[in-house]
Amino acid sequence: MFLFDPAAARDWSVIEGEVRRLCDRVGAELLVCVKFDERKLAYEIAKRRRGTYVLTYFDAPPQRIPDLERDVRLSELVLRALILRADNLTEERLAELRAHPPQVPLAPSGGEGRRHEEERRAAEPPAAGGESPALTEGQDQTAAVGTAEVPERFELPADDE
Repeated sequence: MFLFDPAAARDWSVIEGEVRRLCDRVGAELLVCVKFDERKLAYEIAKRRRGTYVLTYFDAPPQRIPDLERDVRLSELVLRALILRADNLTEERLAELRAHPPQVPLAPSGGEGRRHEEERRAAEPPAAGGESPALTEGQDQTAAVGTAEVPERFELPADDE
């Protein structure tokens, strides 16, 4: 996963060219390169408040990964990178990602991710024992707090001053 400067992310060919350049330098075969999402960062990175995440799968010699990490740190377009082994990547998932338009984000923006997760959960059969029982008077409520969903975005009320 690469995190790109949003200014560079406006042109997909720049992003794809940089990923290809980084992979070519270490002798890696680029399998998939698709835009994951553009998001506000939790904290500033290189004076940027937003970033574009790019999901990339490549096949590289393990001994060349430190060279790739060094090249990423030297790149002016890439803010951060997380490189992991993808042992669980199936051919079906790889084909699905290759069929996806690369410049169209994979991750739903806004609250759509939560809605899709709720739909997935609703389609699942209930766990053994059915619904969780309601809390009775005097029962510790800390367990119920951990199950509450937290919205992805908060909007503060406007000051009426």
